[in-house]
Amino acid sequence: MPMPTAVEQLRIRVPADRARKARAILNDLGTDIGSLMNMLLAQVVKQRAIPFRVADTDPETEEILRDPEAMAAINACREGKIERWYTTEEVFGE
Repeated sequence: MPMPTAVEQLRIRVPADRARKARAILNDLGTDIGSLMNMLLAQVVKQRAIPFRVADTDPETEEILRDPEAMAAINACREGKIERWYTTEEVFGE
């Protein structure tokens, strides 16, 4: 028979409005905050990392990062193929 696993109770502080909205969404998904936190921590342990992208970028930057032409230009600069840009016209050929 498997040995019982020790359990530790965690307490977190979040804005009440965020917790209320999250509870409603999780309820619709058939789970709760405690179960979600358990799943999250299991993935942190398994992956030894946060299991999703954590970024502090604005929507404009996110749009640039999704643009293949912009990323090609950025990568060309990183690879030393383009030494310096002075205007957006030089970058995007506009």
